[in-house]
Parts: sequence; structure tokens; C-alpha cells
Amino acid sequence: MFRCRAMSPEQKQERRRAILDAALQSFQEMSFDAIGINEVAKRAGVAKGTVYLYFKTKEELFLALQSEAFESWFDEMDARLEEIQAAHESCTVDRFVYLVEHSIQDRPALVRLIAISHAILERNIDFSAAMAFKQMLCERTFKTGSLLEACLPFLKPGAGAQLILRIYTLVIGIQTVAEPTPVVRQAIEKPGLECFRINFSDEFSDVLKTLLDGLAYQAR
Repeated sequence: MFRCRAMSPEQKQERRRAILDAALQSFQEMSFDAIGINEVAKRAGVAKGTVYLYFKTKEELFLALQSEAFESWFDEMDARLEEIQAAHESCTVDRFVYLVEHSIQDRPALVRLIAISHAILERNIDFSAAMAFKQMLCERTFKTGSLLEACLPFLKPGAGAQLILRIYTLVIGIQTVAEPTPVVRQAIEKPGLECFRINFSDEFSDVLKTLLDGLAYQAR
């Protein structure tokens, strides 16, 4: 439990880190709707009001979590693509799909956060939080997109960033269907509704491969 007010930049960073870690821990155990700021504050060892000193709303707090998870994902993708480029190796469609699939599988919280970002997280934040998030996403998308264009020769200039945005929308759509509400999940367990039982990883890989095969074919 933090018993004194954070004064130095280091103390404030430590307090912010504790709140983010507590929010992530809560999100790993329950749904976004079920999480309250009281729960996060208790786990972080701070007062409820302290959380609001660092994040104006619950949505801003979880958007910050999403931003960190995105940065981690982009860092991994950049490192892997740079390794391929430095080794003068070709990156086939199957290799790229495998790379993306496993990088996302390692980040289940990111997948869940992406799925609720537009419908929930971005609806209760202020302009500065929205700008910071979108600017980060834009800069990282174009940086990684340029590396993609070097590794996947069928991508035209600018198509790498566009591909990343399409991957982003695929995650939103497929995760939303793969993780329905409890009442819908109960309903689709009934005989005859098997078509609505979607495995995120399998569906994501299949759709991404289909998309990339189509782009490669168009480039011939």
C-alpha cells in the first residue's frame, strides 16, 4: 500500500505502473464491464481518487493498457521483420501468417482490448488521450508497414500500413464473434447452431492467409 503522495517523477511513474499492472491483472480475470475503479485501486494499493489523478476515466486507463500492448506487439514485429531482412531471407505468406498469429496468441489481453476499443474505450476519453493513442498507432503502423513491404515483395508502397490496418479490423471482427456474450454463448451450444462457434486463432489465420494470397495474386 502506498502511504504517501507521489512527489518525484520516479514515484509518479511507479504509482502509474502499479495502477496499470492492477488493471491488467483484473482484465485477465474478468470482463471489462465487471471491473470497477475500486477493484483496480485496491489491487494497486492506492486510493480510488489516486487512480483518477493518472487516468481521467476507466476507459482512458484501459486505452493506456492497449497502447502499451500495441507498442510491445509492434516492437516484436519490427524485430522479426528486421531479422528476416538482415538475413536476406524471403518472407512467404505462410511464414508471415505464422508470425502474426503467434505474436497475437501471446497477447490475449491485447486481442480483447482491440475488440472493445472502438465501441467502448474510445467513447469516454478526452481529446488529448485520443490524439496520443492515434498518433502512436499511426507512427508505428507506417514504420512496421515499410518493413513489411521490404519482406513481402508483392506489397506496393503504402500497402504495408494498409495491411496492418486490415489485420486490426480482422481482430476486431473475429474476436467479437468468437467471444459472444454469455447468453449468446449458451444459445449457440444448442444443436443446429454450430456454425456460430468460432475459434479465434483458426479463423484469424485462415482469413489473413486468404487476404495475403489475394494480394499476392493481384501483384502478378
